[in-house]
Amino acid sequence: MNSTIKLNNISVVRVVSQFYPLIGGSATHTQELSKKIDPYLKDQTIIAPNLGDRCANFDKTFGIRIIRIRYFSFKTIKKIPLLPFVDLFYAISIYSTLKKVEKPDIIHAHGISNVAYCTIIGKIFGIPVVGMLHGSGAAYSRAADIYETILATLCKPNLSFVLDDGSATLSKFKKIWGDKVIPVYHGIDTEYFKPTEKNNQLLNRLGLDISNFIILSTSSFHPVKNIDLAIKSFKLFLDSTGSNNSYLLLAGRGPLKDSLINLTKELQVEDQVIFLGELSKNEIIEYLSIADVVIATSLYSNMNLSVQEAMACEKPVLAFDSGATSNLVKHLENGLLAKSGELEGFVFHLNLLYRDLELRTKIGKNARKTILMKRTWEERIKRELDFYSKILIK
Repeated sequence: MNSTIKLNNISVVRVVSQFYPLIGGSATHTQELSKKIDPYLKDQTIIAPNLGDRCANFDKTFGIRIIRIRYFSFKTIKKIPLLPFVDLFYAISIYSTLKKVEKPDIIHAHGISNVAYCTIIGKIFGIPVVGMLHGSGAAYSRAADIYETILATLCKPNLSFVLDDGSATLSKFKKIWGDKVIPVYHGIDTEYFKPTEKNNQLLNRLGLDISNFIILSTSSFHPVKNIDLAIKSFKLFLDSTGSNNSYLLLAGRGPLKDSLINLTKELQVEDQVIFLGELSKNEIIEYLSIADVVIATSLYSNMNLSVQEAMACEKPVLAFDSGATSNLVKHLENGLLAKSGELEGFVFHLNLLYRDLELRTKIGKNARKTILMKRTWEERIKRELDFYSKILIK
């Protein structure tokens, strides 16, 4: 390749495991990235798992070629961890698929397993491999952390974008891959996620009205998100205010759902906590429209996609200052921060927002300005294209 690479002159095969019909987190991020960067590429093909009948209709309308391959989604059988074997079988399918398609300029692999196996495949085919890491397995278990570290140590891509989510993920991979690591941030579609009028029809469906104070959490029901702390802080908030017009809306799914429902009953707040289930992108916009405050209670990191989408919609965000959340959220400027895990401080700030509509409005407007300045897709795409070109020029 020479040094005259221009826009629309690079072909990419994107290899993913988290993709539609999965929603949220890395799946949503990958879909949006694919769409946003596609106009600047000569060609883009996505290799993704076949996760059922719903894939067909989505794939027809997505606008980018998607090749679905078989993927075993089970993780254990009788306590035996099978993820390495699942990943290996998926890698074999990726190899077989890449043999059949026109050779791309770059393989862009998402997730540590795909990055590792595609690095090997890329060497076989003579194709540079770019990785994309949306987070670290360290957030979920020690075993996942070890597995991830082993793969990263054994297989090094030509370059890897690592999402700086405020956690230790970026520093971890810098130690392993050095200058091959390029930090990136979430890109937020600020034309989609923007201030909207309250959806009164949605309020009616929920049995609520505009006089209610609505607290929303859009984090999944996994241990790392600490949704139990959202419920406990809500109980303390109700006790301190005596409010009977406040509601906590929990959007998401995950293994802790039953225990969280039981916690609301134990704390006697089940009548004011509403479990919404997992929401689509369109539904998230609707629920953000009725929220007075969006909360984030992870003790790992709260610089996630859902927080930034809420900020783009001019919603005041109250979060625990975990990870490097304060790099994005500035206390009493574009959001509110409480010391990580300190419920009393969290409730104090929730009370502040409850009583001060003017403060909520000011913080919300500043929050959107922050996203417009620091989290645009335009800057993100330019950064990725620049490094694509640098790889191919070498």
